[in-house]
Amino acid sequence: MKNIILSLLIVLGIVGCASMKQSLTPYEGTWILKYQSGGFAGKTIVPNKEIKLIIANKKISRYEDEQLLSEEDFKTIKGSTIQSDELKDIIVNNGISKQSIEQKGDTLIISDQCYDCFTYLYIKEK
Repeated sequence: MKNIILSLLIVLGIVGCASMKQSLTPYEGTWILKYQSGGFAGKTIVPNKEIKLIIANKKISRYEDEQLLSEEDFKTIKGSTIQSDELKDIIVNNGISKQSIEQKGDTLIISDQCYDCFTYLYIKEK
């Protein structure tokens, strides 16, 4: 009986840890906007103020010069994008037009999903 209870507790612990790992997003962290590019003219714009994203606890917060501009729920799903034939992560949010998100090392790339729109390149704050 003790072995059954111990085995059950071990299984529940493993399942609980696995579900905790699934809730974490690889995008969590503090991200500083380095530039945005695109638009009809194909411009590259370097911000003259510090633009920061903080993704944590299933929330995405946007700051400009340390002032909170917005905070919303953060969730991604796999979906089609205009940049790729492969399914990519799409930010699920009612307040923002469709955007894809991708992380490459310490770089976060968020792309508006429309032609002549913008792509935003962020670097992870250390």
